[in-house]
Amino acid sequence: MSGLPRELDRLVGLAIDGLGAVSGAVVAFITLAISTDVALRALGLSTLGWTLETSEYGLLIVCFLGAPYVLRHGDHIRVDVLLRKAGPRRRGALLFLANLIAFATCLVLAWLGAQEALVAFRRGAMLFKDIVMPQWIVLSVMPIGMLLLAWEFARRILLRLNGTPVAGEGTEGVAL
Repeated sequence: MSGLPRELDRLVGLAIDGLGAVSGAVVAFITLAISTDVALRALGLSTLGWTLETSEYGLLIVCFLGAPYVLRHGDHIRVDVLLRKAGPRRRGALLFLANLIAFATCLVLAWLGAQEALVAFRRGAMLFKDIVMPQWIVLSVMPIGMLLLAWEFARRILLRLNGTPVAGEGTEGVAL
């Protein structure tokens, strides 16, 4: 990657890293909120009414906005039963195919998620729970996360095509 794509990848990487930090902060917040709620309940005091709902929204954020960070840094869990049995060339082809399928899947999910968020926005749909908010805000987390994941899978495909090692694949020196 050179020129604009490299600079664009750097900027997208900064966004992904920022969302990874946000995801970490959300996990810390959820932990503190639930711990506080449990302590209040144990003391016989009134609990925080919003803890469950904010935890649900927080898990959505952590899942969809934290996943691109985990993938970019190669810290994801992967099942490599087939990869361990395959030779170097076949392993490279399997990884390429897996990244291609994941890329396409993320694009489809981003498209569908964006459509649903747009419908909710146009309708002015609101979520009425302890926290009242527009539904499109919650729904927009999925297409944003899926687009960033698609970017990462496309990046992995390009790196693999260039013969560059990909973080977390454990296949340094394995060609396509």
